[in-house]
Amino acid sequence: MYENYSDNAVTEEGGGASFSARVEQAIKPDSIRNFASKIGVSEGTLRRILKGEDPKLSVIERIAKQAGVDFMWLVKGVGDASSKSDTSPLLSQRVVSVDEFEEEFILVPGYHISVSTGHGAFNGAARIERHLAFRKKWVDYKGLDKSQLAVVFAKGDSMEPTIHNNNTILVDLSDKKLSEGLIYVVRLGEELYAKRLQQYLDGSVRLISDNKEYVDQHVQPHELEQLEIIGKVVWIGKDLA
Repeated sequence: MYENYSDNAVTEEGGGASFSARVEQAIKPDSIRNFASKIGVSEGTLRRILKGEDPKLSVIERIAKQAGVDFMWLVKGVGDASSKSDTSPLLSQRVVSVDEFEEEFILVPGYHISVSTGHGAFNGAARIERHLAFRKKWVDYKGLDKSQLAVVFAKGDSMEPTIHNNNTILVDLSDKKLSEGLIYVVRLGEELYAKRLQQYLDGSVRLISDNKEYVDQHVQPHELEQLEIIGKVVWIGKDLA
């Protein structure tokens, strides 16, 4: 998503307050425990960040979005903390002209389909409920084909804390190749799920829930005709409040 950064450690630039000090400033007046819950990380992870540990940029993005501070200010101490970040793949809340919109954004269909616990048909008969605007720059950076993207909605808690109930999920319908550990939208029988997949040497596939209160589903080789990979999950929009 970010052209100038990898998803590794963050390097301080210039003088002034440290990154951890800016995080501490950003999360106030929330408690550490409450803020950590809102951004989907453990309290221990946030405490380590506040003590100087470098987080992934994906975590910094969540901190900036939840705290309402500028992403570049949080990362590098550049600019005004009160400015809204413009690094999200989604459409920002500023006013844009029609020409500017068409130049900068694409509209991805959001289907009236829920995954994880519900029935649903992911085909031409599926009803489009809305469209979500994503930045072309981000889509291109991720190497995605805009014609092969779809938005669906999560139901249930089987993938918590990664995916919460009612989260928006962006799916790359062109990527059906199983890569172990990644999250896919799949159809198993008549059910649609968002699960991590693991394939065994005998060809069987395990559907893994992040919520360990759920038992993993094991699809045997002779049952694979019931399993269809719809696409890979490439983005999750979280409701943090």
